[in-house]
Amino acid sequence: MARRNISIPDALVERLDRMRDRINVSRVCAVALERELRILEGQARGLDVDESKVGRLVERLRSQQSEKDRWYRRGQRDGETWVQETASLHELAAFEDDWAELEQIDVADFDPEDIEGWDDELPEAFQTDELLRQPPLFRAAYVLGWYAGVHGLWRAARARL
Repeated sequence: MARRNISIPDALVERLDRMRDRINVSRVCAVALERELRILEGQARGLDVDESKVGRLVERLRSQQSEKDRWYRRGQRDGETWVQETASLHELAAFEDDWAELEQIDVADFDPEDIEGWDDELPEAFQTDELLRQPPLFRAAYVLGWYAGVHGLWRAARARL
């Protein structure tokens, strides 16, 4: 596999450093580059498409991505809150065993079916009607965010116990 150096803004580097254990930078960059190249290659072919339809599609998908990100962040905050305020040592040890499977799932590119049923594993306080009414994509994003919030704090705290 080839290696490339990239330049990114200092502010982004700082944020990335704080989340380094949660992000596979190479994977995120590869997915983003693949997406961008597909777009550029499609434009180069001069596809005969109604640009207004493409614009509406792109806007809808961006909105969906934004909503997915919102649910992920909400889950992450809720997971962090649970760890800080509620979770017992026993619950955290069980979390570590029961939720380990989710560590392999790439947040940037996941199939909601891979997360199906995990919302049932959340502590009851987080199984809200609002969450359960969401489409699978947003429920899955919340679960992955919750997992990341719990996992990050628990991992840091466990090392100090």
